[in-house]
This record gives sequence, C-alpha cells and structure tokens, in this order.
Amino acid sequence: MLNVFVVRPFGAKAGVDFDKVEKELIRPAMEQAGLTGGTTGEFLQQGNIRADMFEQLLIADLVIADISIHNANVFYELGIRHALRDKRTFLIKSSTANEPDVPFDLKTDRYLAYDAKDPRGALDLLAAALKVSLDSQDCDSPVYQLLPDLQPADPNTGVAVPADFR
Repeated sequence: MLNVFVVRPFGAKAGVDFDKVEKELIRPAMEQAGLTGGTTGEFLQQGNIRADMFEQLLIADLVIADISIHNANVFYELGIRHALRDKRTFLIKSSTANEPDVPFDLKTDRYLAYDAKDPRGALDLLAAALKVSLDSQDCDSPVYQLLPDLQPADPNTGVAVPADFR
C-alpha cells in the first residue's frame, strides 16, 4: 500500500476546522484511492518530531498539503518536500477560509478547492485526483522545474532503522 504524509494546520483556524477536513475529506479520499498514512500527530514513540517529519517528507509516496491559511509550519514542510522530491505533492485549499490568497510563490501552483463547511463535497474529486497524481511522472516541485539538472533525494537512503529493530 502506498504511503501519504498529510501536512496541515491543526484545530480550527480562520473559519476552517482542519481536523474535520482530515476526518471528512482527506482520510476518506485516501481510503478510496487505496492509500495509508497521516500526520506527525500520529507518531507514538519518543524522540524528536522533526526527525519523523523530515523522514516522512522524504519517503512518502505522496504529500497532501493544505494551504488554506498562512501557516508557517505547512509552508516550511511544503518547502522541504519540494526541495527533497520532484513529484507527487498535492495541494488543497479551502475556498471559504477567512484568509487572504496564497503567498506569491504558490500563485502559479494548482490546488483542489474544498468548502470548509462541507468538506465531503470534494471527496470523490480528491480521491480521483490522488490516483492520477500517483500515476503521474510529471514534476510538480518548483525547485526541480526551475533547476532541471538537480537530482531528487533517494527516499531509500533516508529511511531510519525502525526503533523496534534496533
């Protein structure tokens, strides 16, 4: 089964309940597309959460990033993903967030819009789009689009040894 890492704000902010969006839109769309994964909030072991986050940004087959609001953590993690991997980063955004438009550097990127009051309304569209994204060989990272000779990181070299194996 392919692995997804979800990058999103937590709680309710700017008129969007991001926990609800994950529960009613992201998770069901992942299930429809035959995907597994989640956020760093699901790691139970001790240690540095950033190490888990960096590893997931490198090894995830697909990253879903919710750019509905100006959240520094989301943009930081999105930037790291774009620097590490050249493809399969999927952006979503609430069309009803009480927030200004996306930052300048993301204005040319495509994203799937959803209604924060009815996230389920975009479920079938997101599930279909995730399947297409996984099948795509198109570069979606602006880093690799603009620096075509740069080679993406090999996700197999960044996998940490599982704690229970050590």
